[in-house]
Amino acid sequence: MSSDLEQILDVHNGWYEANIGLVAEKMLAYFPVGDGYHQFNLNGHTYHGVLDKHRLWVNSAKIGLTIAGIKDTVGPDVQLFGDVALLTAEGVADLVMSGGADPVPTPFRTTEFFRRDDGEQNPEWRIWHMHVSVTDQQMPKYGTE
Repeated sequence: MSSDLEQILDVHNGWYEANIGLVAEKMLAYFPVGDGYHQFNLNGHTYHGVLDKHRLWVNSAKIGLTIAGIKDTVGPDVQLFGDVALLTAEGVADLVMSGGADPVPTPFRTTEFFRRDDGEQNPEWRIWHMHVSVTDQQMPKYGTE
């Protein structure tokens, strides 16, 4: 059996793979069943439950928004605390906007909170909370510098 770290990274990487083409059905496997999942999304909205996020993906596809590629550029760094884990990473997603021909590289940061619980109390690692934000390329890191 693989280690907890390997299992968590498999979930993280599988989640990224599901992002390519916004395959709504494929992404369901990485989140708990039910309404326990919570996300602060890159688009500025909050999603409650995996089916709420699923609805976003289905409707994004209808308007021609998709992700052509996604990868980590820093990390991921995983901290394990028994049956919970915290993953942080920085990455870039190649977003294809509605009607857009060329992907737009979009740098982001992600924090993923994992629990060894599939939402039905089975001991499978899932992402229970995620916060994704755009990496600010304009604001100086240290104020006036």
